[in-house]
Amino acid sequence: MERGRPTKYTPELAEEICDALGTHTLGLNALCDKYPHFPCPDTVRSWRHRHEDFSVKYLQAMQSRAMLYEEETFEIAAEKITYCDDKGIERFDAAAVAWQKMNVNLRQWHVSKLAPKVFGDKQQTDTTVTLKHEESIKDLA
Repeated sequence: MERGRPTKYTPELAEEICDALGTHTLGLNALCDKYPHFPCPDTVRSWRHRHEDFSVKYLQAMQSRAMLYEEETFEIAAEKITYCDDKGIERFDAAAVAWQKMNVNLRQWHVSKLAPKVFGDKQQTDTTVTLKHEESIKDLA
């Protein structure tokens, strides 16, 4: 009889884990806590190295998560964080705004790492150049 969390890999459980990863902004640790039938996070991470199909789906799920983070970034940045002082004047809460800025910056950085082709700082263009031997010699002359 198996006790505790499952450790045996099944395609169905792997699919469920990837679906959860791609549709939540919770991290792997929090998802494994939320869904007690998921294996422990270390087991899931080891599956990425042992099961190529899981590794591919896991990467796709993380790229989907990047889209969720990106959407949340706008929501966080748009939130107006104010308070009323003792004279009834509405003021911005400097500490909350600093936290908000840090949270937005962290998410932007994380998104750029999860989906660099879409959200990376540097756009990369792949170019292939083919030269014939005769053209190269002609250019040298």
